[in-house]
Amino acid sequence: MAQTCIRHAGQPCVVCHVGRRSDWQDFDQTASALLSSGRRRREYGSGELVFAQGEPNDGVHCVSGGTVGIRRLDDNGNSVLLELAYPGDTIGYRSFLTGSEHKTSAEALGPSVVCHIDRATIAALLAGNPALGLRFLKRSIGELEHAHDMMFRQATLSNRHKLVHLLLVLVGRHGRRHSNGSQSIDLPVSRRDLASMIGTRHETISRIIGRLEIDGVAHFSGRQVTIPNVAMLAAEIDCLIQA
Repeated sequence: MAQTCIRHAGQPCVVCHVGRRSDWQDFDQTASALLSSGRRRREYGSGELVFAQGEPNDGVHCVSGGTVGIRRLDDNGNSVLLELAYPGDTIGYRSFLTGSEHKTSAEALGPSVVCHIDRATIAALLAGNPALGLRFLKRSIGELEHAHDMMFRQATLSNRHKLVHLLLVLVGRHGRRHSNGSQSIDLPVSRRDLASMIGTRHETISRIIGRLEIDGVAHFSGRQVTIPNVAMLAAEIDCLIQA
């Protein structure tokens, strides 16, 4: 079951700083008041569950701060990290729309803030605001296109190039630029999760990391990755696209 988190006293339920990057935008005063009344802000520590696979859906969640991992368990209890959710992303909405239990779990990968909007509030907002349903539809289509892109990469790229592509995505989200032109990332996930995200084994990831270090395009120290020249790393993928 998802762990219970504490709502801070006095925290107003108003649309937060990610409003313009989320599905919860352009509401009139009545809808905004309804959203505020049915919205609960919660803080999660690293590793805490926002919701668990197999639980009944009781509404949707919007990530307000931090990074949330979307996982799925197989029949043997092995966890596969499917995607990462960032501030502005709505999660749990597909199981809400289909009236089913959660098909995945959502886990805070570090200190995170997630807002929960209860089922009755969502139903009322959808009934009075068709644009919200359209935004959910567009989000679903975007996720489907992302899934198709992932299937294409799985079929056409080597494991090394799949990892390079993932590192480029992560440096875009988490990278810090240094005065010498290099960039570093504090990975929000483990190496085992990196392996699951590109569909390979942990041992294979370790070998690929060793080769990237020998080639001088990336250096790994625990969860910190330093990329001396991001353009050089990206060139590996660019060459494949132009081929």
